[in-house]
Amino acid sequence: MPTKTQFRTLRLTGLPPAPSAAPLYELLFEDKAKGALVRDIQDWSRHSIAPWTLSHAGNEVGVGGFRIGFAEEGLEVLFHFVPEVWGQGLASEFLNAALEYGRGELREETFFGFVDPEDSASLRVMEKAGFAATPDHVDGLQLMRSS
Repeated sequence: MPTKTQFRTLRLTGLPPAPSAAPLYELLFEDKAKGALVRDIQDWSRHSIAPWTLSHAGNEVGVGGFRIGFAEEGLEVLFHFVPEVWGQGLASEFLNAALEYGRGELREETFFGFVDPEDSASLRVMEKAGFAATPDHVDGLQLMRSS
């Protein structure tokens, strides 16, 4: 039975997290891969909100989507891409479409994200999408909020 596509942009297709995404999670999250995938599958099962497995040109290239922000107001938006596709504009394409999806399909207006303060490319992607840095850091990551 085919899996229903949950998210699509011009170049990306997003599917719900599944055990078959384990190799991608290992590339992106290394020693935290198994726990991240289990959490995402459980969140999808419980809430139908969790990061999608993102494919481009038939290849799994990233993980991106939402988490319910129990400690923060709104939905957490996140994205992680394999290095082979960095610099192709996929993160910006994903983030802009995800925010549109969140506002339309999920009826949410408040979004936040966490970014490594040393990751200037991801900081710039977030800023271009209307996020601003807050003074807060969590586990060394910069908290950014949609403005």
